[in-house]
Amino acid sequence: MLGGLAHTRESCCDLKLMHIREFRREDIDSVKAFTDRAIGINYYSQAELQAYVQRSQKDDLVASFVLVDDLEQVRGIRLTCAPGKWTGGKGKGLSPHLWKCDPQRTAYFQSLFVDSVLTGKGWGTKLSLKALQVLKKMAAEAVVCHSWKESPNDSSGRYLRGLGFEVVAIHPLYWMEIDYVCTRCGKPCRCTAEEMIKYL
Repeated sequence: MLGGLAHTRESCCDLKLMHIREFRREDIDSVKAFTDRAIGINYYSQAELQAYVQRSQKDDLVASFVLVDDLEQVRGIRLTCAPGKWTGGKGKGLSPHLWKCDPQRTAYFQSLFVDSVLTGKGWGTKLSLKALQVLKKMAAEAVVCHSWKESPNDSSGRYLRGLGFEVVAIHPLYWMEIDYVCTRCGKPCRCTAEEMIKYL
């Protein structure tokens, strides 16, 4: 029965018309449900997602995007903080003294996740490229992020290097103090973050 449901879900996803649009306030409940499945339960609270709606905006532009199907179900997210509208990532560890740019003119890629049945189809890259286009219009000098070092086959790092990001520093146990259930480690999370930067 479960296998049949999984197969139906995959077939259904492949047939639906997917599109990317700006992350809106009315998406918060759907994005929360999606991140609970994709990242880990309670990685994001509704209050945090509400804050990201605001933090991704600057000069009437929005740098965060959702991937939705033709039923408006969220199948992926790219949360992005506009230049000067962030204080750090989810964990501890940033090295602005190693950046070749003004931190106030630097944006932050918070999270990118795509539904597992849609991975490998280019949607993650499309989400990030949309965000990068907007960040350039916001006059960002660079984008910083934390890559998940233990991602399967280094998919997180390989993906970001393909977009032109380079490693700045390594932060062991980066997500350890976050009160959530990691899809890899359980609780607490013992994963490592690679701080990465892309100059625009």
